[in-house]
Amino acid sequence: MRPTAIERGLLTGEPARNYVKKMIETDRVLTAALFKNLTFAVRGAEPYDLSLSEEDLMNEEVLLDVTSKLFRHISEESNQENKITFSTTDVAKYIGVSPQTINTWLREGKIIGAEKDGKKWSRIPEDAEVIFAAGKRVSVSVLKANWEMENLQPEIDEVSYLKESLHKLEEKYGGTFEEVFGGKTVKELTTEDTDASVWWSYKARLEHAKTSGD
Repeated sequence: MRPTAIERGLLTGEPARNYVKKMIETDRVLTAALFKNLTFAVRGAEPYDLSLSEEDLMNEEVLLDVTSKLFRHISEESNQENKITFSTTDVAKYIGVSPQTINTWLREGKIIGAEKDGKKWSRIPEDAEVIFAAGKRVSVSVLKANWEMENLQPEIDEVSYLKESLHKLEEKYGGTFEEVFGGKTVKELTTEDTDASVWWSYKARLEHAKTSGD
């Protein structure tokens, strides 16, 4: 099962470091054993273990530091192993703009997480985020999911479709996005909040569509 961008991010933040600290406080020997096994099994993790002695691993601060770094390495390695990418044409299709617009947004830094191959932009990873009007950020994976849903619906103009979709979500939850989710960003929502991610994306795209139509 492939970890999501949010799940990969959980290994790199302060909560993960605090969790490691609790592990060490509970059983330092077991945590050291876990660290040694992971450095042996995870590709590219060997350098985290080579310069350490058994005595080092019994030092709480050293063990906390190297295990936290190992978790970050696992997150990065997982991202490399499982990365799904899209072309500028794909992303343009998911948003409803031209590939030229996507290239412009890339140059302007409006697509966060895109990578360059030399001087040219390479393919865009699924967890890259598109910055829409008012600073709203929506991942390419969410935009793709929305596009796939839309193509199962009768063809209507984009603004009407988005307004209708937002109205259905407001009826379903009994309020606006801000009233229901308290102004949280997509990154703050849990992986179970699929509707929230879709809702956020619709709002961002509607603002963009209205602006483009003016």
